[in-house]
Parts: sequence; structure tokens; C-alpha cells
Amino acid sequence: MKLGTAVWMEGIAERLALVTPLPDGRLADLNRIEHVRLAKLGEGAPDRLAAVLVPPSLRQVLEGGPRAFARVKQTVQYAEKWARRGNMPGTVAYHPDRVRMLRCLTPPSILQTAEGLHLDRLRVFGTGELCLDQMPEVGLAAVGQAGGEPAGFCLAARAGELVALGTWMQVGEPTDEEVTVRVGTHQRSASLNVYGSLDLPPLRPAEVMLLPALRFRAFPGLETGGELEMISSFDTLTVHLGPEALHGTVQ
Repeated sequence: MKLGTAVWMEGIAERLALVTPLPDGRLADLNRIEHVRLAKLGEGAPDRLAAVLVPPSLRQVLEGGPRAFARVKQTVQYAEKWARRGNMPGTVAYHPDRVRMLRCLTPPSILQTAEGLHLDRLRVFGTGELCLDQMPEVGLAAVGQAGGEPAGFCLAARAGELVALGTWMQVGEPTDEEVTVRVGTHQRSASLNVYGSLDLPPLRPAEVMLLPALRFRAFPGLETGGELEMISSFDTLTVHLGPEALHGTVQ
């Protein structure tokens, strides 16, 4: 299961919602789907109950901890079954070109590195928003929840004080899949199983901890004005590279 935050306009109002991708390619508004589910069950005041059980904010789910994620998972499963039946209305699921995806958490409650360096939590960028004059360190970031355990992980890139986070948070432990970094025609891959042995300290809800960077061989012959893409099975994170990044390496 992966979760993200999307925003779109409804008349003159802005809707900020917790979403997940559906098998048909659309994005499910999980709070509204939970509202519909509760109404079908005959619950009184389903809108207010849905706001408690599956709030439209990832931060609120993180503050609820494992029990909150269990409720969200139930709603995701309901949404996926509904989408497969082919009759899910456009009032609860949206095509990606109708919405704007934000970084998965806006903003973190705390932003720090695994070495204990605290960074500015308000200066966090999303995919395609950051232009760097040096090659960034790339890897995963752990996202905290109530109880201290990581709720999940997202892609992350850091150059000095500047940080970009991926769009999607993958709920649960990182897998042994590979992450590929692509710059122009050059690409390198690294396995995420290096994170399996990490002993993380307790994390606060919505805290983001940048894990040690993945190590790659240096990229030769980079082009001015290119892009760095970090690609996993659950997300792609892109940052723009300026002229000074030409002689950098990702280590």
C-alpha cells in the first residue's frame, strides 16, 4: 500500500486529500470513499465518522499510529474492489491529470538525518521542484508514526541543506528491490536490502529521518541542465541539475 497527498480545485475551494492509486489508473480520495462505505453500512453522520477513521490528512493518520493505518488499509481494499467493478464515480476517484500531487508529507514535524543533523523542515521540495548545483545524495527516508516505529518510507535526495522527498510513502518495511538512478543516458542501480539491518531510534509522528545514502559508481560526462531520476517500483523522484553538478558523483 502506498499513500500520497493530492490537491485540486472544487469550484472556488481547494481540496487537500489522502490518496492512493487504483488499478484503473485513477487516484482514490480515501476519506470520501470511507464516507460512502460508512453511509452504505447505515452509520449515522458518516462524514464526521469518516473524518475520524480515515482523515484526509496523512499527518493525522501518522498521529493515529498502527491502528489508524489498519483502518486506512481496509478502505484501500474497499476502494480497489470498487474500482475493479468499474462503477466507481468521479466524485471519489480522479484522473492524475486533474490533480496536483504534493510531496508525501507537507511539511514534516521534524526533518533530520540518521546522524542526528536537524534540517529545516519547512524547506522541503517535491519531485521536479528542486534545482541543484551539485550531485545529491539519494536514498530512502523513514516516516514516523505514533508508537515510534516507522510507518513507511519515501524516496529522498539531499544536497547540503536542500531536501527533496518523493510523492508516495510506501507503507511498511523497505523491500529488497532495487532503486535505479538515471542521469541522461547513464544509470546505476542499488539494492534497498542495505536498509534491512538499520536500527532506527524511535520516531515521532510525521517525523522524517533521511537514511544513509545509497552508494553508486560515479556518473561520467553529465550534460548541463539535465535531470537526475531516482526510480523505484513505488515512485520516481526527479531533481534538476545545474552546470556545477557536472563533475559531481553520487556515492
